[in-house]
Amino acid sequence: AAPAAVGAGAAAYGWPESVIGYGIFGIVAGVILFVLLPADRVASAPNGGVEGETSTADSPATPGWGIVNRRGYATLVAISMIDSGVRLGFLTFLPFLLIEKGSAVEALGVALALVFAGGAAGKLVCGFIAERVGVLRTVLITEIATGVLMAAVILLPLGAAMVILPLFGVALNGTSSALYGTIGDFVDGDRQARAYGLFYTCCIGAPIPFGMVSDQWGVSLALGAIATCLIAILPLCQLLRSYMPR
Repeated sequence: AAPAAVGAGAAAYGWPESVIGYGIFGIVAGVILFVLLPADRVASAPNGGVEGETSTADSPATPGWGIVNRRGYATLVAISMIDSGVRLGFLTFLPFLLIEKGSAVEALGVALALVFAGGAAGKLVCGFIAERVGVLRTVLITEIATGVLMAAVILLPLGAAMVILPLFGVALNGTSSALYGTIGDFVDGDRQARAYGLFYTCCIGAPIPFGMVSDQWGVSLALGAIATCLIAILPLCQLLRSYMPR
C-alpha cells in the first residue's frame, strides 16, 4: 500500500511533498518500533528469558551470519542485486523517458502512481502465483514479463505506454516479493535478522552502474542496458534451483 500511497500523493501534491511525507512517516514508525520492540521481545521470550538466549543446550545457533548454504545465499543475493538495479534504475529513468515521448511534467506523478499501484498489486498477485507454481518459476515469469513490458514502454508512443504502466508495475515488483521469502531457506532461524540485513545491504549500490552509463552515453543506452541485464537472472535462477532444499 505504501508505493500506491506515495504515488497518489505525488499525483495530488507533487513528488517533493509526497517524499517528505513518506520520510516523516518512516521516522515516526521507526521511533515507535524502537520503543515498543524491546518490551515485546522480553514479554514473548520463552521461560521468562530474553529473546536471543538459547533455550536448550542441544540447539545451538549457527555462528556468525547464520548462513547454512553459502552458495545458495550468494546466488540469491546476486539475483536480487540485478533485480534491484533494474527496478530502481528503470524507475529513475522512466520520467525522462516519458518527457522524451512528449509527456508534460505535471503528468509524471500520475505515471509513477500507476506504476506504484501496479507494484502494490503485484506483491499480492505474485504471492498467489508462487504458492501454486513455486518461487523460481514465479521469478522467471515476472522477469520475462518485466523485460517484454519494459521494451514495450520504451518503444510504444506515450499514450500506449501510459496504459501498460500498471501491468508493468505488477511484473516489476513481483520478483522482489518472491525472492524475500526464499532467504529463510538458506539461513539459520536464529540468525535471520542478520541474513536479511546483509541481503538488503548488498543491494544498496546495484543501481549506481546504470546511472554512470546514463551520464556517459545517455538515457536510451542506460535503459537498453537495464533491459539486457534481466537476461542474466534466467541462468542464475536455474543455478539457484540446484541449491534449494528438497
